[in-house]
Amino acid sequence: MMKGSQVNPYDDASVFVQARPDATPPPSSVDIKRVMREGYRARRRRRAAVGTAAGAGAAAVAAVLALSLTGTPGTPEQRFPAGDGFDFDPALAGYPGAAVYDDADPAGDALNDAVLDAFGDLAADAGFVDEDDLDYERPSDEAIAEAMAEHDLDYYAALSDLGYRGLPLLFGPWESPGNGGQVYLRGYVAGDADEEADQSSFSITALAPGGWTADPGPTGGAAFPQHLIGDEATWTDRAPDFATETLDDGRTLMTADHGCALEAAVVYPNGSALRSSWDLDCEGQGRDMDLEDLTAAMLAMPQIDHDTSELAPVDDLLDVPAGWAYDAAWETDAAADAQASIEAAAGAIGEVYGDPDLDSAQPTQGETGDGSVRRSYGAGLHMPFSDADGIPVYFSLYYHLPGGWLPGLAPEGTSAEPYLIDCSETDKDDTCEEFEVDGRTVATRTFGIVDSHSYWVVVYDPAGWAVAFETSFTGDIDGFAFEDIVDLAAGLPAPVYDAAAYERD
Repeated sequence: MMKGSQVNPYDDASVFVQARPDATPPPSSVDIKRVMREGYRARRRRRAAVGTAAGAGAAAVAAVLALSLTGTPGTPEQRFPAGDGFDFDPALAGYPGAAVYDDADPAGDALNDAVLDAFGDLAADAGFVDEDDLDYERPSDEAIAEAMAEHDLDYYAALSDLGYRGLPLLFGPWESPGNGGQVYLRGYVAGDADEEADQSSFSITALAPGGWTADPGPTGGAAFPQHLIGDEATWTDRAPDFATETLDDGRTLMTADHGCALEAAVVYPNGSALRSSWDLDCEGQGRDMDLEDLTAAMLAMPQIDHDTSELAPVDDLLDVPAGWAYDAAWETDAAADAQASIEAAAGAIGEVYGDPDLDSAQPTQGETGDGSVRRSYGAGLHMPFSDADGIPVYFSLYYHLPGGWLPGLAPEGTSAEPYLIDCSETDKDDTCEEFEVDGRTVATRTFGIVDSHSYWVVVYDPAGWAVAFETSFTGDIDGFAFEDIVDLAAGLPAPVYDAAAYERD
């Protein structure tokens, strides 16, 4: 992105252009030039005055707006340098994992220095946060350094120890798996810090360069590169009013008005980005926010210099089958198929060892880390025999339906995110293997301490489903050694499901 000329926030002439009834409107309904001059706090103070002046005509409106051009005394003019750029496409690049913060974090501190001024009044006035809950201060550098040294903590662990984490509108480290965890996106996220809610009512995410695209599309982690903002129906069954505008200072602003929710994104000349999402009234919460006010807050945030030293291009993208959107109704609809599948598996096990006792059987939707889920049938069962300690042998059985995972083990040095067995961070006594049984891939993980044994066995069928058998017991059990468990898992019947419904283009 080329850096344009710096916007002059004291260009009085543009006020009169805005006030003229025949002025050419911008691409969106938001008056970007005016919003860039006025922060949200100034807009709130002047709204009544502008409304009164409007009745007196364009000259009065222009006069009132001209008074706003002085801004806040002592506030430095923002600048947005383009940065050095990359010799690869940052959209098809990522980081090896979550960032490590052994020292102070200037990027995170810069965000937190700015966010309350930019978003504090907006979030409080709209009912997202209590204004009193924003009355907090960052601990001193000395206190942070002392906590890090005394307790051997990293930077953000020290901040947490000092009570400066988990607060509303306070940025903390964020990462998101890209392409099934092959790489990671990095940045920072702030929300409402409501620990009792399933998810935050709003989010503000500052993204470092890498792994995302400014092209609008389905948001979340399923796509790679990830999309900053969407122009399709998500919050409701109707597409939002979507607008985009490139500013003279090199930034690009995008907004999506869903009616009951607002979303906005800013792309900076240095390749970083800021996006936010606000649930106003999609479930009858009754919150209200003006799109221009949100735009003012977004444009008040500074460009951040992120650490991109570990950003590297992705050589060969993994072809991870897409997962599924979470659907509570699916669990109800699939309950009978799950029960039938587990009962058939229990019957096959019973022919070898005697009938197991079934504790439970139900459909499950496991998070993949990219916003989608994996669909499975899960069950807990007891074998009709006990281990050396006299404890009935318990095992878990899972049928994984197609979508959201890859067969086998992750190649060495890569993320295990898209795989059903995680051997990336095993203890030294763990053993992971991949082999074939009757033409089907089998992945295993075994662990043992003295006479305690743990086995994970996953058999992958060419039809696209997999069955996982997990158990732990003490001592040796005749006919229930590792090889026997592999043969048992490989001999289990296929799950009951509509294969046609799981076919993907």
